[in-house]
Amino acid sequence: MRKAAVAAALLALLAALAVWLGTSERAGPRPGPRKKAATRQVTAAVEGDAPAHGVARRADVDRSGEGVVHGRIVDRDGSPVSDGRVILHCLASGTGHSVPIDGGVVELGAEGEFSGPGCRGIVCAELRHPTLVPRDPWVLEPNRAPVTLVAQALSRVVGSVSDGEGRAVAGAQIWVRRGGDDDPAALPPFTSRNTVSDGEGFFSFARVEKPPCDPCGEASGRCEPGDARDVPTYASLMLIARAPGFRPTEKEVSVDDEEGWQLVLAPPLSPLQGTVTDAEGRPYARARVLARAHTRGYEVHQARVEAGQFSLAELGEGSYDLRVVQDGVELANSSGHVAGETVALVGNVPALGRAVTVAVVRRGSDEPVAGAVVDGGPFAGARTGEEGTVGATDVLPGTYTLGVRVRGLRSQRGQVTIPGDDAGPWTGRVEVDDSP
Repeated sequence: MRKAAVAAALLALLAALAVWLGTSERAGPRPGPRKKAATRQVTAAVEGDAPAHGVARRADVDRSGEGVVHGRIVDRDGSPVSDGRVILHCLASGTGHSVPIDGGVVELGAEGEFSGPGCRGIVCAELRHPTLVPRDPWVLEPNRAPVTLVAQALSRVVGSVSDGEGRAVAGAQIWVRRGGDDDPAALPPFTSRNTVSDGEGFFSFARVEKPPCDPCGEASGRCEPGDARDVPTYASLMLIARAPGFRPTEKEVSVDDEEGWQLVLAPPLSPLQGTVTDAEGRPYARARVLARAHTRGYEVHQARVEAGQFSLAELGEGSYDLRVVQDGVELANSSGHVAGETVALVGNVPALGRAVTVAVVRRGSDEPVAGAVVDGGPFAGARTGEEGTVGATDVLPGTYTLGVRVRGLRSQRGQVTIPGDDAGPWTGRVEVDDSP
């Protein structure tokens, strides 16, 4: 009996094994169990303010670093590049896209040196610099000796500024604006929109240029090896130049026509001048006159009104629209005025203002805040005393928005409305809370 029971059990085990083997052959082989990843999974892309263009942002991408990479950046003359920053990206083994590495935004040292986290795969170094780009793709390996990486300067367009007699004009402000090109995909051709002429009248703009395509960019589809490094830019530009003692000058140029980048400044036209008073002929205490060119909205001039008189010099051709403001309140406006004209502007409110005191207090306790800085309306960098107040005279009726800065607290805003009932002293308050 015992032998029969053992034999029956063996037969049952053999039958179950045959069934399991048959099922495994039909279903195909199954992979072994995965090892749980030791690295953490995060969704953050890049530290600080560095954007990550064209990289994967899936929550299941491992961005944690492993190992350390070391490098040193020099220019083509071998001099260290001590400004700018490096952003490290990882092209992990077996993946088709790159990701920025956690903690991989690193600043350059005085000798151009840097170090940062590596990864299991290819580490690509991206340079953020206003005038330099990598000469070649920068690829690093973790836990190796520091490598020297070479950066090259962006190409520059050079121009000059002179007066009508060929003398160089130093300190001229130069702006670049879009010309007649209407290509919606075109981009500004330079890394900055303005510059200043040097002591010999020369100025330059660095041209926008794409860095060479590295393995991380290629895998993520941001670039292809051998791509042109220039980018589609405006076909034409408007150069604008202004300098003390000259009228504003503008000139439309081609991006690639460097011979046309010579600007000649003309002497100023006669000033546009006049008076600003209220209906009773009284002058305003802190009025300013703003003049905006009617056909060149970017061109704005301003002049203070002194004893009711103003003079706007260095105007260009064409008409200007005038506005009179005091403490941010518009008093008068008038259009269609040209250089050499004399105009009388009359404000729409009486020039007699009133003395105003504003107290800065803590919300809820009314405790005065000493040392607060108040800006806006009649105040410009006014600081409260021990009583927590600031004061101004000749303040016109109206609503004023005031900004208040208190050490250790966030900047805050408040409004005060000065009534127009009489010219007596007026006291108001602005409350601040203790939120950091």
